[in-house]
Amino acid sequence: MAEKLIIVGTGPNAKHVYSVIKDYKLFEVIGFAVNREYLTNEIFEGLPVYAIEELENVIDKNEVKLFVALLWNRLNADRKKLYTELRAQGYKFANVISPRASIRGKIVGDNCWIHDFVVIQNDAVINSNVAVMAYSLIGDNCEIGNHCFLGAKSTVGGGSKVGDQTFVGINCTIFDDTKIGRKCILGACTAVKRNIPDFTSCRTDLNTMVIKTYDEDIVESKLLFKRNVR
Repeated sequence: MAEKLIIVGTGPNAKHVYSVIKDYKLFEVIGFAVNREYLTNEIFEGLPVYAIEELENVIDKNEVKLFVALLWNRLNADRKKLYTELRAQGYKFANVISPRASIRGKIVGDNCWIHDFVVIQNDAVINSNVAVMAYSLIGDNCEIGNHCFLGAKSTVGGGSKVGDQTFVGINCTIFDDTKIGRKCILGACTAVKRNIPDFTSCRTDLNTMVIKTYDEDIVESKLLFKRNVR
């Protein structure tokens, strides 16, 4: 019998996650949840929507898990905030892992989303609240920090480390044994061949690598593209 699950969020990403879960019959989704200020409809995808503030009156925390389905807005800060707050309240979280992924490393955290055709090689370690999108490769002996987002077809070479709350764009390649700091932004199609310090953006512009480091208190605002994350 499938475990029961509440998906946190009612935006496009929550719909996407729900579709994957239904297709592969990974969990029994019994509803969605959002903060009360975002509760505009009582039904989403044919299921009830609950206010997070009242969720503990609706479910048994020991029997129903949560999955925070927000995406990468503001360097994943919104997803991190909800995940951290709900964890502090005693909720448990599920990992959503496609059966089409190949995992030989370890997912030591929770609230991770591992999409179709992802390959996680031997001795790689994935921490909590990490999204790895379709066709990505994480090489052997890599470590992916908490609250990271790896876009589709991204590659992390063997022995590399990616710091907490870092965004890796679509088709980005991180070369072997490279250290990426915390809260970094690696642009789409960028080839990263050197270590990158904390709070740094790195992108390719007309075949030229553009690297800039910011203060920590403003770096989250530098991921300028936005989506409806609720």
